[in-house]
Amino acid sequence: MSAAEQIEGLVRLDQIDPGHCGIVRAAGEGEVDVDLLKSMGVCLGRKVMLIQAGDPLILKVMGTRLGVSARLAAQVLVEPCAGDAFGQA
Repeated sequence: MSAAEQIEGLVRLDQIDPGHCGIVRAAGEGEVDVDLLKSMGVCLGRKVMLIQAGDPLILKVMGTRLGVSARLAAQVLVEPCAGDAFGQA
């Protein structure tokens, strides 16, 4: 995600601290990864919260908890929710 990593104000999902949320602004590098993320509800404009760091990460998406591999989470860029400041892991 070389070009996307340079977008100012966005953070990779695998780099935020548990308990913080973000709005998905970029997700996936290839068609397969994009489709997989979408099938889990991780799509552009969606609010996600990191519940637990690690591999897999535990996310809260639309009221549901799901596990996402660290490799896949590294391809998701989010911007902080209003009033939320990300800590770096």
